[in-house]
Amino acid sequence: MSIDTAFWCEITEEGVCLLEYRGYDSLAAVPEEIACKPVVSLAPYVFSAHRNYHDRGHGDAFWWSPSAGRISEKEAQEVPKVKGEVLTELRLPAALKEVGAYGFYNCWNLKKLELYSTTLDWGPGVFTGCGAVEELLIHVDQSRKSCLKEILSELRQTLRVTYDGPEKARLIFSEFFEEAVENTPARILVTNTHGCGKEYRNAFVATQFQFREYDSLFSQIQIQEPEELVTELAMGRVRYPYELAENHCRQYLDYLTEHKDRAARKALENHDIDGLIWLTEHLSWDREELKNVIETAGRQGNQAAVSYLMNRTAGQGNVKRRRFEL
Repeated sequence: MSIDTAFWCEITEEGVCLLEYRGYDSLAAVPEEIACKPVVSLAPYVFSAHRNYHDRGHGDAFWWSPSAGRISEKEAQEVPKVKGEVLTELRLPAALKEVGAYGFYNCWNLKKLELYSTTLDWGPGVFTGCGAVEELLIHVDQSRKSCLKEILSELRQTLRVTYDGPEKARLIFSEFFEEAVENTPARILVTNTHGCGKEYRNAFVATQFQFREYDSLFSQIQIQEPEELVTELAMGRVRYPYELAENHCRQYLDYLTEHKDRAARKALENHDIDGLIWLTEHLSWDREELKNVIETAGRQGNQAAVSYLMNRTAGQGNVKRRRFEL
């Protein structure tokens, strides 16, 4: 029987602890169960290339394959490790409660992470060296308590977050960094923060994300971040308006109206035909404006967008927007 995925693991009182992951794909999808028991923890350094847990005392550990059940170590070692720079995308199970220290240490190429809000115990240094992470998908239960704040504080680069709660929301947390500057006469260090990403990351009460506080910061990001990123943030909020107040919806729509050409170009760059359709249906466009978008789509070879826009403008004067309702 062909083995394409193998897990080295041990049974604990609560379930299974994953010690090592092997597979042929750069996407690692940790299963919900191994040997009919829930996967509740990841060992320290589990996806890091810098430690080897075979050197430790795990006398009860065993190898498991979804296709073959228990397998020998020899069979498992025929499958390559998914560690370090190999890992590009990671999906964690709903039952997971704990991630060990430095679990993803120096996974330089990790770009996407899917997890559940109920994974609350994150060891120190889990995301050290994970500077390429750009997308998070977090599933949030009815309590709305989550580990999102802790993760955002560890990852200071620009992050695009899909918040999958009672309804879906699309959020952007921009990059920030802190710089210590010496005030020599006073003999103190002054910390200067660059970028408004820190303020956005503080939009929490305890572990519950506060959408209205997030939306209230929109005037700040317009000043401190490039138009492209601000446009993307506004689009995410109005297209997925979970917990979006009417006054904040208006500010996003006003911004998109003023920057609709940039928004349309961004949708074309991302091959986001649904986003382009949303823009043309909810904002007012004249024929000349749509002609410019059609030309841009044509230069990119995006025939689906060209076809849609040509049909949209055929036989019409100004293209009126649909009424937006929360």
